[in-house]
Amino acid sequence: MKCWPWCRGLEGGDWQWPTDQRVFLLIDGVRVESLPRRLYAWSEGDLTADMLYAGTPWAEVGDLSPWLVALEGRDDPVLLAFLEEGLGAEWGYLILSRAERSEVTDHLRELIQVRHPAGLPMLLRLADPAVMSALFTDGSSPEWVPWGPIERLMLPDAVAETWQESTPKVNSENGRAVDALDYRLSEPQLERLQQCDRRRDIRQLMTFTDRHCDGWLSATSRPERHAQLAGIVQEACGLGLTAPREWALCCTLMQRLGITSWREAEDSEAWTNLLCDSNQGSGMARLEAALAMVPTSSRTDVTT
Repeated sequence: MKCWPWCRGLEGGDWQWPTDQRVFLLIDGVRVESLPRRLYAWSEGDLTADMLYAGTPWAEVGDLSPWLVALEGRDDPVLLAFLEEGLGAEWGYLILSRAERSEVTDHLRELIQVRHPAGLPMLLRLADPAVMSALFTDGSSPEWVPWGPIERLMLPDAVAETWQESTPKVNSENGRAVDALDYRLSEPQLERLQQCDRRRDIRQLMTFTDRHCDGWLSATSRPERHAQLAGIVQEACGLGLTAPREWALCCTLMQRLGITSWREAEDSEAWTNLLCDSNQGSGMARLEAALAMVPTSSRTDVTT
C-alpha cells in the first residue's frame, strides 16, 4: 500500500487527480452532525450526491446515512471542506471509478449489510476509512473482495497522519468477481474489522487524554501517543478493565500518580491487586476506590 504524509497534500504522493476516472467522496453521517445540511451549505446548493440509506431498510435512520458525493475537481468546495475539517476525524474517503455515480451507489448499498463468517448479518460502517482499509486490502483480488466498480481508494489515516492508496489486484485468476450482495466475510477480514473497533476506542481515549490529561503522556506525536495508549489499554485489560469508560478513568488515575505504566508505580503490586480484586465491585468501583486513595494534592477533577 502506498502512503504519504498529510503535510504533502492529497496529491503529495505518486497519485494525481485523474482525467479518465470519476472521483467520489464517501462521507459519514455518524461522524458529521447534520451532514445533509452541511453538504448543501458547502456546495452552495450545487450538489450531486446520493444518500446511501435511501430506498433501503435503513431509510428511517437517514440522518446517519453515508453520502456519496460526485466531486467536480480538486477545487470542489465539498472536497475542500473535507480536507480542512474532516481528515483528523476521519469523516470519509475518496473513491475512484470509471463507472457512473449510480453504479457506485448501488454497489455500496449492497455492502451496507454483509455476513459474519458464521452466517449472521452484520452492518458495515461503510464510510469509515479504517473499515474499508480492513476490508479492501491493497492488491486483493476482486474474486475474493467485492471491489465491483471501485478502482482505487484514497483513505486518510488519522493515527499515522497519512494518505493510504489501495487498489485491487489487476490480474484475476478466473475472471469472475465476487458478488457484493450478501457478501460473507472471511475470518481474517473479521479479525481486522475487530481491530478497527479497538483502534476507534483508542482514538477516542486519545481525545479524552488530550483534553483532560494534557502533558501526561511522554509521547508527543499522534502515532506515538496512540501506540503508548494502546499499551496502557493492554495493561488495563490485563487488570480486568475492558470498557472504554474504565480506560478513561484508569488514565486519570495514572496521571494523578504520575505514571504511564503500572510497573512505574510505587507499591505497584498493591495498586494492581486492588484493581484486579473483583470483590471490590465493578471495574468502575475499583477505579473510584483507587482514586480515593490518591493524595488530595495530586487530584484534578475530570469527567469520564
